[in-house]
Amino acid sequence: MATPRIIGRAAPACLSCLRRVTLQTTSTTTGTAIGAMQARGKATKAELEDLQGIPVRLLEDIVGFGRKDTIMRVKPGRMRNYWFPRGRAEYMTKQRFREMGLTEAAIGVRDRTFGAPRSVLDAMETRDVEAAFIEGEAAAARKRKEALTLPPEQVHELLANLLPPVLTFERKPIAVPTPTATETAAPADEVMRRSPLIASNAVVSGEEGDEVSSATPTVTVPKPPSGPIAIFGSVSTVDILGRIAEILAADTANGGRAALDQGAVTIVGLEEGEDRIKRIGVFEVEIVAGKGLEPIIRRVEVVPEALPEI
Repeated sequence: MATPRIIGRAAPACLSCLRRVTLQTTSTTTGTAIGAMQARGKATKAELEDLQGIPVRLLEDIVGFGRKDTIMRVKPGRMRNYWFPRGRAEYMTKQRFREMGLTEAAIGVRDRTFGAPRSVLDAMETRDVEAAFIEGEAAAARKRKEALTLPPEQVHELLANLLPPVLTFERKPIAVPTPTATETAAPADEVMRRSPLIASNAVVSGEEGDEVSSATPTVTVPKPPSGPIAIFGSVSTVDILGRIAEILAADTANGGRAALDQGAVTIVGLEEGEDRIKRIGVFEVEIVAGKGLEPIIRRVEVVPEALPEI
C-alpha cells in the first residue's frame, strides 16, 4: 500500500500526528471505522510555547533546548538579547533554508530534558519537571551556603566576643523636648521721667496718690510631655541585624561567614501589636545564633538625632 500524500500543508513532525493522518486516510479509502483514529490529548502551555517564535539553528549544545545543529522555534527576545550576540545560535531565514537545502519541515521541537540531571529525568514520570529544576537549584544553593557559613556554635562565640553591651541608634524625634524656663519682665525705672512741657507743680500719675504695683510679670514656658517620645521611622530587627553585621565585619577571617536570619533577633519589652521600636528609650534584645543555644542579651538605645552644626 502506498504511503498517503499530504497536500497543501507540511507533514506533521510527531509520531502521534503521523499515525492519526495515516489512520484517517486509510479509513477513508478502505471504509475503516472512524473510531479507530488515535486522538492526541490537549497540548500543555509549554508545548504550545515551543511551537511559537522564530526558527533558529543551535551552534552549540544548550541545556534544556537541544544539541548543536538542532533547528527549533524560540522567542525573538531570547535570540536577540542572549543567543545571537553570544554566537550560540543563528537565524534561519528562507535564504538560509535554501542554502542548507532544507525546508521548514526540518524545524523540530525544543527538548526540555536535554542535559538535565538525573533527578529531572526521573521527574518526567510525574510531569513535575519544573519543580525538580527548582528543587535541584535550591539544594545546590543550600550546599553552597553550608560550605561558606560558620556553625552556630562559632557564630555564638563571635557574637559574645565582638558585640558591645549597647547598640546605639540615632533617630529624629517627633516632639523635641525643651527645658522649662521662667522669663521676668525688666523692672521699671526708679525715677519717672517728666516731660519738659509739664509744669513743675503738676501732679503726674504715679508720683502722688497712686500706688505703683511692685509685682514683676513673669512668662512660663509649657513643660515638655512626660510620656514616651515618638520618632520618625523606627528601629526594626533588620536594622539591628545590619548593625551586627557591621560589627562582625571587624573580624575579617570569620565575620563575613556568620549567618543570622531575621528570626534570630527578638526585641523585648515592646507593646502589644508592635514588632519594632518606635520611640526614644532603651530596650533589651535577645540574639539566638542557633537552635539549642543560649540567647545573647544586649541593649538597644534609641537616642535623639544630633542637630547639624550651623
